[in-house]
Amino acid sequence: MEPIFHIADKATWEAAIPGGEYAQSTRDQSLVDVGFIHCSYRHQVDSVLENFYADVSTPLVLLTIEPALLDAPVKVEDGFPHIYGALNTGAVIEVGDPHA
Repeated sequence: MEPIFHIADKATWEAAIPGGEYAQSTRDQSLVDVGFIHCSYRHQVDSVLENFYADVSTPLVLLTIEPALLDAPVKVEDGFPHIYGALNTGAVIEVGDPHA
C-alpha cells in the first residue's frame, strides 16, 4: 500500500511523540469522538488542507505514514484511508510542511 497522509496540529503531534501514540482524528475531534483517524492519499492533501484547514492559524504538519508499520488497521472509505485505532508514532516516516 502507498503511503498515507494526515494533517496534524504541530503541538498536538509533538505532545504525542513521547507516549508513542497519536489519537487526534481531525481538527478539534479525537479518535474517541470519531472512531478513526482521517487520512488522505497524496493527491488529496491539498484539497483537504484547503477545505478543512484554510482558517487554521496555528502551525500544522503533514505526517507521512507507512501503512505496513501501523499497529491499527486501515480501511478505505469513500476514497479516503482511515486508521481504526491510534497512530503509533513509529509508522510516521516523515513530518513536513503541508503547504509545501
